[in-house]
Amino acid sequence: MGLTIFSFGRQGLPRHGATAIILAVAGVLSACGQSGPSTAASGAAPTGVVTLTVVSSDPKASTLTVKGPGLPAPEKDGSEVLQVVRGDALVGYAGHQIQGELGKSEGAWRLDNVWPADSSLVTTTADAAKEVGGDLVELGRKAYRDVGDTLPAFALYNQNGEIMRPTALRGRRLVINFIFTNCTNANMCPANSQRMVQLEKEAKKANLDNVTFITISFDPERDTPGVLRQYADSLGMDLANFQLLTGPPDEMKVVLQEFGILIKQENGTLVHSMATLIVSPEGRITYRKEGELWTVQEFLDRLTPSKPVAKS
Repeated sequence: MGLTIFSFGRQGLPRHGATAIILAVAGVLSACGQSGPSTAASGAAPTGVVTLTVVSSDPKASTLTVKGPGLPAPEKDGSEVLQVVRGDALVGYAGHQIQGELGKSEGAWRLDNVWPADSSLVTTTADAAKEVGGDLVELGRKAYRDVGDTLPAFALYNQNGEIMRPTALRGRRLVINFIFTNCTNANMCPANSQRMVQLEKEAKKANLDNVTFITISFDPERDTPGVLRQYADSLGMDLANFQLLTGPPDEMKVVLQEFGILIKQENGTLVHSMATLIVSPEGRITYRKEGELWTVQEFLDRLTPSKPVAKS
């Protein structure tokens, strides 16, 4: 996992107030069922949160070899092998600190809900969230980014546990959508993700080689970098062209509010709005489609230079 933290200048501020966001999302809140925690093994008995240093990983065995305080049965050298979800073993955590929930399942010690814990990364995401939150305070709690606005100045973790900021992708067009990996409503997040995969394939066929696809999770309680990595692999995403982003709950709250994504829990069901965006190489939103009903051809046409676009 690289420790490069991509730099950027302060982004332009959104212009929209409470009335705008209410009109934008009215009628598009949808319910997604949840299949239970995706970051922990069924029946795991948690013993506490620990911060550890990763020595090595084994994706085939879905394990991390770690060192640090709080390990239940370390070897003489202070290390211990812990079970993790496979995605955590695929993230490049070797040599870095992580934080997770230590527990025991079926006689084996395991680590769940794994997050990067290097102090520089944690500070970067928190500082960026304060900046984004400052924009919201300045413009009102319901302000959000729409066509013509620049992207908010977020700093989130990608599927490799690295910090990703919008300006790291300046010069490339972006397609951004919002999902959570644990959604069980086939017509919502799963269908949205499948369309993103198909759109990426069609863009390659059309020789649109300067497009990056960004999926932002709105379920940071479950969607760690490792879970996103595993999700990407399950859908066959080309990670050369995809960035799947997440972050701690407090940071995600302000980022999602900037994008006008509304989320609430109702009787164990996650109810949320949806939007899919196109962003110019200069970092400005050029198209925003509310709801889940968008088509691959619609977005492909808008990504193709000089191609007439039908009004949607």
